[in-house]
Amino acid sequence: MRKAHDPTEQLARFTQEPRFDPETVLARDDAWPRITIVTPTLNQGQYIERTILSVLNQNYPNLEYIILDGGSRDGTAEIVSKYTRYLSHWRSQRDGGQAAALREGFERASGDILAWINSDDVYLPGVLSQIGTIMKEHPATDVCYGNMYLLDPRGQVIAERRLTGCSPRLLSLGMRHGGFGVYQPAAFWRRILYERVGEIDSSLHFDMDNDLFIRFALHRARFRFHPVPIVGFRIHEASKTFALQDRSKSEIPMLITRYGLDHASIKAGCMRAFVRSYRIWKYLLQGDAPYLARRLWPNRWNWVS
Repeated sequence: MRKAHDPTEQLARFTQEPRFDPETVLARDDAWPRITIVTPTLNQGQYIERTILSVLNQNYPNLEYIILDGGSRDGTAEIVSKYTRYLSHWRSQRDGGQAAALREGFERASGDILAWINSDDVYLPGVLSQIGTIMKEHPATDVCYGNMYLLDPRGQVIAERRLTGCSPRLLSLGMRHGGFGVYQPAAFWRRILYERVGEIDSSLHFDMDNDLFIRFALHRARFRFHPVPIVGFRIHEASKTFALQDRSKSEIPMLITRYGLDHASIKAGCMRAFVRSYRIWKYLLQGDAPYLARRLWPNRWNWVS
């Protein structure tokens, strides 16, 4: 029998059926920062309803939710149509791919805070209220990021990925030389920052998130770590993460060239070692020594990815 606090059971209950108050979801309570969530999708009908419910069931009182479907033929439209009343915008037609859909969604956004969640992932309960509160109480914060669970195709939690806080300078060094990153599904950022660094690059197919966060870091954006699981990130054979096991599909080498990053020099190796050592210290301060041990053994330094 599963324990009541089991995250698998928690996520299953939270995304099984509508639990939101329609008046709250449709409200525009300006006491809360407006959060825009964009979901790009294509033929994810077996998962997308759980994604939608994980957003609407937040009961966040100043939500803008946009779903952009690339012309699915698996029943996605029928599923989404049940919730169109609660969506700020939705369409189903062929488009230029995930990055193009995201760019379109954020161009439509009116929120102060932006994020995207793919149509096979799910938010944990209460995270939008947590993010809204943090961004309201800390107006200097540009990006708020957290941890995430990894899910199998059935929604079972199979692993956890935790991060640490990091100063803007060290985060910039980590992005420039390797050794630190942010999990896109567990991140939220201010629209003013997004507009300042430039929009999603719609020419990219796999690493549009890394491209965006590199630009954030190089512009010295102020990142704030929220040390809780934000999202359940599903891994399955149809996901891009699964496809990226073939590293030839990665666009990271192009991004290294585009931004003049250095991942290969002796200096870069020294900087990675410094940033990783700093992160180990932060993990220990957070009380994450058992997690760190699980991640380090037997893969040693491979825990930073």
